[in-house]
Amino acid sequence: MSVSLPYPSGSLVEVSKIDASDEPIIQPGSWEKWVPGSANNTGSCPVGYTMQGVLMRPVRVGGRIDLHRTHRNGIRIDGHFVSTPIIAVSGECLAETFNSVYLIRKLDVQDTEREEKA
Repeated sequence: MSVSLPYPSGSLVEVSKIDASDEPIIQPGSWEKWVPGSANNTGSCPVGYTMQGVLMRPVRVGGRIDLHRTHRNGIRIDGHFVSTPIIAVSGECLAETFNSVYLIRKLDVQDTEREEKA
C-alpha cells in the first residue's frame, strides 16, 4: 500500500473532488447552495469542484492536500486550499481524506496557459 503520491512540493497540479468519502465527517455541499469563496458555506466543497495550483507539501497519508490555488473551476482566482487529513492514497493520482476523494494530476505550465486563453 502506498503512503504518498509522486508529486513533491512545488508541483503544478489539478485537484478535482470526484466523490465523498464513504463516511464523511462533513457532507459535501450542493452546487445549488455553494457560493465559491464564501465563509458562509455549510459542508465541504461540492463534488466536481476543481482547482489548479502549486502543492505546498507532498501528498501523503496523515498529511493534508495543501494547495496554493491559482484557478478554481477554470477561473483564475488565487487562494489557499487545505483538505482534511489524508487517510489513503492509491495509484499515482487518488487521495482520500476524511471527507472527500480527490483526483490529482500533474500539469505543466502550458496546461494553465491554454485554459486562460480559452
